[in-house]
Amino acid sequence: MKQRLLILAACLLLALPALAEPTPPIEPRITETPLPPPVELPAPTSLPADVPSTPITAEEAVRIALRHQPGIAIAQAGVSAAEGRLQSTQSALLPSLDLAASHNQVSGNASGLSGTTTSSPGYRLSASVNQLLFDFNHSRSLVQQAQAQQRSANANLTSVQSDLALQVKQAFYIYVQNARLVQVDEANVHATQGHLDLAQARLRAGLAPPSDVVRAQTAVADAILGLTTARANASTSRVFLAEVMGIDPLAQIQTADTEEPAFPAEDVNLLVKQALAQRPQVLQAQASRDAATKSLSASRVSNAPAFGASAGWLQRGDNLPLQAGSLSFGVAVQWPLVDSGFAAGLVKQSEADLQTADAQLRAVRLAVTSDVSQAFINLKTAEQRVVTADAGVANAAEGVRLTEGRYRSGLGMFLDVLDAQTALVTADTNRVNAVSAVNIARASLAHAVGGSGR
Repeated sequence: MKQRLLILAACLLLALPALAEPTPPIEPRITETPLPPPVELPAPTSLPADVPSTPITAEEAVRIALRHQPGIAIAQAGVSAAEGRLQSTQSALLPSLDLAASHNQVSGNASGLSGTTTSSPGYRLSASVNQLLFDFNHSRSLVQQAQAQQRSANANLTSVQSDLALQVKQAFYIYVQNARLVQVDEANVHATQGHLDLAQARLRAGLAPPSDVVRAQTAVADAILGLTTARANASTSRVFLAEVMGIDPLAQIQTADTEEPAFPAEDVNLLVKQALAQRPQVLQAQASRDAATKSLSASRVSNAPAFGASAGWLQRGDNLPLQAGSLSFGVAVQWPLVDSGFAAGLVKQSEADLQTADAQLRAVRLAVTSDVSQAFINLKTAEQRVVTADAGVANAAEGVRLTEGRYRSGLGMFLDVLDAQTALVTADTNRVNAVSAVNIARASLAHAVGGSGR
């Protein structure tokens, strides 16, 4: 037993010099991650004069879109077409004037030809005025139908403008959101590079293991990857915003610091009532139903007699100026007694069109009520998310401060620093998304209620 103790003591004496010498730090083999430059698109050769080179607000983006988006031109053409149909239909209620002039010249001897009929030579001038007197309101119903169709076209134009305004604002705030997320990721890259410097300094001082440097370099690589993705998302959303605005997608749009105004109303029932009264989709469906009603009225009297009056003037002669002339006046009745079921078919078709219009109106009202309800819920939820996100950012920032301090003093682990930084990035991202959601929700609620969005 004593011999074993002596051997152990001798081994310890031999190992003391080795224990006294400091162990040199192990240099980790790491690969640095370069920060790539942003991907830039070439600027367009030209842009419309009303597109500024300075940062624009959401409202300015909407105004630009309303002037340049092709969908607006299509809806405006629909209004012009409806106005033309109304003008054409109204002409049936107004007098019409017809003028005619002719000259006949006979050459050769045609009297010897048996069975030949020739017109007398000379000049002929005539004019006639025709006016519909009464057709059991058939023409008037068609005019009223065309008027309702014009109201429907106007409501459709308003609806297209309102929908476009919402689309532009959604694209605008998504672009702003992605641009701010780029800033979040840039700050994350800067923070992780600072953590890498800290880990390397502690490794050189012999106070940290090489694995801390490896983990720090991995965090830098992940942060750079996130920044690259964020930049791509921002550029893509900028291209989409320009497309929605109706301008060259290569336009280098800059956004101003803006937000949607707060929505004052809190009573959902009141918001639904307002939406049902002023939403362009409801007005368009109501106008379409009115047009179907007038079409049915016109179809029911399509085979009724029509009474008209006419006045004519005729002057003829062999030479100019003409001498002989006459005036004529008359009243005419046109009554299709047998139409082989044509009128009955029109009535059946018009009744079906009216049933469809009624169903579409009910469907639109249900959809509007649903839009308002969902938009209200989304807005209140988004506002609550902002409050929660603000607290999350404050707590996460404090977590980074504490874990960095503990690691610097040798009381904490580097993994805690990385976890705290990840939590801060998540909190910053959540807040950016929450603020964007509030702006989009406010714009959506204004659109759902029937605001123009301009």
